[in-house]
Amino acid sequence: MISRRINPIVHVFESGQYDLLDALLSLPISGFLLLGVLGLKRLLLKTNEALLALETFSQLDPLTNSLSRTEILYRITEEIDRSRRNKHSFALLEIDIDHFKNVNDQYGHHVGDEVLTGLVRLSKEALRSIDMIGRIGGEEFLILLPETEAKGAAQIAERLREYIANAINDTSAPTPIKITISVGVTIFNPNENPRIERGIALNELIQKADLAMYQAKNGGRNRVAFWSASIPTLKKA
Repeated sequence: MISRRINPIVHVFESGQYDLLDALLSLPISGFLLLGVLGLKRLLLKTNEALLALETFSQLDPLTNSLSRTEILYRITEEIDRSRRNKHSFALLEIDIDHFKNVNDQYGHHVGDEVLTGLVRLSKEALRSIDMIGRIGGEEFLILLPETEAKGAAQIAERLREYIANAINDTSAPTPIKITISVGVTIFNPNENPRIERGIALNELIQKADLAMYQAKNGGRNRVAFWSASIPTLKKA
């Protein structure tokens, strides 16, 4: 359509002859078409920006700005695949705030939300830049430690536990709030059950981290526990 309106104008320059009516109609119509194309381009740019914002929001937990549950599970799945390709182990931590209900009951849920946000901020300060933290519900978080063996995972988990225990949470409460966390640790070994479907491997890995975390709670809280086959499957907080 655009070429049909522009061709008469080009013909004028090439031949020196023109149809006055066609030329007069071509100019405004071509102008309107040009405005339409530019408007469509702006609309597409706005649509792309909106889609990018939506994708970003879906990746983050809206309260704590950690990764969302869906995103952290996706990252762990990706790490399972990468671990199997590169033959490198990685660690998964599950952390839970000890007696978090007491914070909500004493100070209100708005202060509890501030504590959760502060926990993520403090955790990022204690973790490496390659590590990832995601909220999976309430006061429970998963932390992915790429390319990390058991010794390194133990050091990072203990550093995180100690850092949180010694920090003072900046909240709107009238008095300073200090919290502790229980940490469960499990290691993904790419050489164990290499043919197991990654979805099953993901579920088993999270279950192990969860059981280890409850083991830490059963042991007195504010501590780190590693998963082992001897941990009972019944969880008693």
